[in-house]
Amino acid sequence: MMTDDEINAKYDSVLNRVIQQIDRIKLPILVENIRSNSNYMMIDNDSQSALDWDDIKKSQLIESFILNFPVMPIVLYDRSYHTYKVIDGKQRLKAIVDFYSNQLVLSGLEVKTELNGCTYANLPVHTQKVLDRHSLSLISIIPSENAKLEEIAKLIEIIANRLN
Repeated sequence: MMTDDEINAKYDSVLNRVIQQIDRIKLPILVENIRSNSNYMMIDNDSQSALDWDDIKKSQLIESFILNFPVMPIVLYDRSYHTYKVIDGKQRLKAIVDFYSNQLVLSGLEVKTELNGCTYANLPVHTQKVLDRHSLSLISIIPSENAKLEEIAKLIEIIANRLN
């Protein structure tokens, strides 16, 4: 068993601590960053459920933005400056990118039913503007500078498991 001094020394060494950085990014800018830089956000299919959302679930996420409902943040591992690995939120990101790429036709909407059948390109102009003003929260996990690669991998795995 460790003594109090040993426990305090371990804590003070910052070996197992991470920094959280919280940002918000407008949806069109997020999509442009993902489209223009393939290294911007690395989506690891093994870190989350292999099941992709269906079009109704994706559509309801877009409807949540339009209605100004709360949307869970995306959790990222900051691999290097402007290069991230998605820990939590892969399906949300895919839904947003699919919609802005006109690959998602809205369906199964519960409140804005008049928008069923719309892609981003044929949304009413006002609705496009409302959607474009919305931001998504990003939580970046930044490990301590002296953390070893195996420590980082373990921390990222623990974080992913707790979020999912």
